[in-house]
Amino acid sequence: MKQFNRMIATAAVTTFAIAGFSTSALALDVEAAKDLVEQNNCKQCHGIKKDKDGPSFLKTAEKFRGKANAEEEIIKHLTSGKKIKLADGSQEEHKIIKTMPPKDVAQMKNVAQYILSIQP
Repeated sequence: MKQFNRMIATAAVTTFAIAGFSTSALALDVEAAKDLVEQNNCKQCHGIKKDKDGPSFLKTAEKFRGKANAEEEIIKHLTSGKKIKLADGSQEEHKIIKTMPPKDVAQMKNVAQYILSIQP
């Protein structure tokens, strides 16, 4: 009986641990995010782990990771077309990421989650 109770307790702890993961983390589709990044030529200016004209995805992830509004801030950057400063000091408008269908929030969130998932 003690062994059975221990098994039930272990199963309950495991279930709660799995349920504790955020649904957004489980929803990340890395391949779809990579495809959208490629289609929008994001890696022309941003490296995954190395800076180019713009900061690397890793640097962006480290800047926003753990902040309550991280996804929203990255999405705002991807969709606002705000002026950015390049490595040579010049400025230009950041390209707005294009999705199909246009302005698809789920795809934008997926790219933001992908960026936030980049680890050293």
